[in-house]
Amino acid sequence: MKMKKLFFGLFACASLCACSNDESGVIPDDTPKVFTGDEAYINVRLADAGSLTRAQEGEFEYGTNEQSVKNAFFYFYDADGVFVAQGDVWTGGNASTTNPAGNIEFTGNNVVVLKELGRKNYPKYMVAVLNKPTGFLYGNTLGEMQTVLADGNAEGIYYPSTANNVTTDYFTMSTTSYTEAGRSAYFVTEVKEENFLPEPMTDINAIANTVTVYVERLAAKVTLNVSEQLVKDANGRYPIKATVAGEDNSAGNDDVASEELYVELLGWKLNATAKRSYMVKNIDATWANGDLGFTWNRPTDYRSHWGKSFNYGLSGYPDNAAGVPANSEYLNYVDLENGLTALGAPAYCAENTNTSAVVTADFPSAVTSILLKAKVCDASGNALDLVRYNGVLFRHDSFLEYVLSVLKARNQHTVWYENGKDAQGNTKYTQIGKEYVKLENTGDGEVKAVFTNELEIPLYAEDGSSCSEEIIDVLNDDLAAASAGAVAYNGGLMYYNIPIEHLNNDAAENGTVPEAKYGVVRNHHYVVTIDKLEKIGKGIFDGNEKIVPGDPNDDTYYVGAKINILSWKIVSQNVEL
Repeated sequence: MKMKKLFFGLFACASLCACSNDESGVIPDDTPKVFTGDEAYINVRLADAGSLTRAQEGEFEYGTNEQSVKNAFFYFYDADGVFVAQGDVWTGGNASTTNPAGNIEFTGNNVVVLKELGRKNYPKYMVAVLNKPTGFLYGNTLGEMQTVLADGNAEGIYYPSTANNVTTDYFTMSTTSYTEAGRSAYFVTEVKEENFLPEPMTDINAIANTVTVYVERLAAKVTLNVSEQLVKDANGRYPIKATVAGEDNSAGNDDVASEELYVELLGWKLNATAKRSYMVKNIDATWANGDLGFTWNRPTDYRSHWGKSFNYGLSGYPDNAAGVPANSEYLNYVDLENGLTALGAPAYCAENTNTSAVVTADFPSAVTSILLKAKVCDASGNALDLVRYNGVLFRHDSFLEYVLSVLKARNQHTVWYENGKDAQGNTKYTQIGKEYVKLENTGDGEVKAVFTNELEIPLYAEDGSSCSEEIIDVLNDDLAAASAGAVAYNGGLMYYNIPIEHLNNDAAENGTVPEAKYGVVRNHHYVVTIDKLEKIGKGIFDGNEKIVPGDPNDDTYYVGAKINILSWKIVSQNVEL
């Protein structure tokens, strides 16, 4: 997918006066008052950093209803990095409908007004925030602004707004972050005395000394596609070859059968997404471009391609679904019951990056990934209740029979029921069958076999005595041991986990995952295309259960996919399902 970098050309108008964090219009008592009585005007042009040149790692595209601006805030700081004023009035503009020269996608004519400005005490730094989340409080110093969070909930950095039955998507944006020689702070725009005018300029062609502010969206964007080259049947299902135990086949072997199964793709969700986000991208100015395996800092493009999310360097990620309520301090884990995103449609999330040490220790639960929900069917589209055990697929009933056969072979099958009379009128006893065994969820799609007697039929021990609770307890222990590690596909449901890769293509050494191998970064578009589908996914037994993907070395959990990252920027990834 080709994406051209966005370019906003606009003159932001804001009636600007000194105000506090509660936006009351009054400077806090502890904020130095640098204005002494005059009024000045500054012309600000906002531009998406993606509009300039194509970075070597990829190409760019226009946003689709992603360039809308609802409000624009400008925060001004003095030479000491102390907040002095803000502006927050937005009068609108017009979105382009064609591919204009220079990729200008949005234009408007406005002016920022600074009141009570002493001519020798102009602010030195400016930070722009577009589509400010409700409740955002700017930093009183640049140091605070560097780590201030955008919102209590990262979903606030992207929000749809409906008016007159038309829904518009608004993305929070802020000044871009990048390092450059002589740049005082990596996330600010430096303003100079000559940028200020004694009176407003309304003629856009006459404006000189315009301050250009480069902005980027806080959200990362992900789209999941399926390659048109992938073979599917007339109903849109994808055939895969699989071996299913306990089924008849043409060779007359009743133990193992190879048959063609079909996979129906149902939709997807982003998993392990960050709960919070910094307002400005947090980067480490000491990173060298070679340290991360790619050119992460591009001052000529007014942007960077790596950063530190709010949970960067922090540990505490769950090992499985049972650990989610207590341990998901930083990331959101989802179930696949409903609310799926359609194939070909985008989803958005806050950036989630981390160190090599954290990703290596907590992979894949620490990295944002795609959970692709699917259903395994027969040729007629009927969902198949399957169980995967020791790498072999069983039909549901066949697996229960298999487990009981294992107990018989171990002389652990000791529960019987009455089954009529023999020719001499004596009571016959038969060992319980699959009707007395069911699957019980143990978490993460795994199940165990357990005894059940829903009809409350009298049961007996091998010597004909009544079956005691102790015998049932032992039976359940033996059933659990014989079925340990089994994964069930309830209603044929399953998922494929695709960890989203970033730009570092260095190979892992001694099991260590390189930094920036995985991660989602703000204002990057990760376009994932499934180009291979040969294996069954990870089973879903309880649809309401949050998913924490398990062992990444189990090759049954993945699809083959190519990932392109657009800037909104492109990066590539290949995985196999």
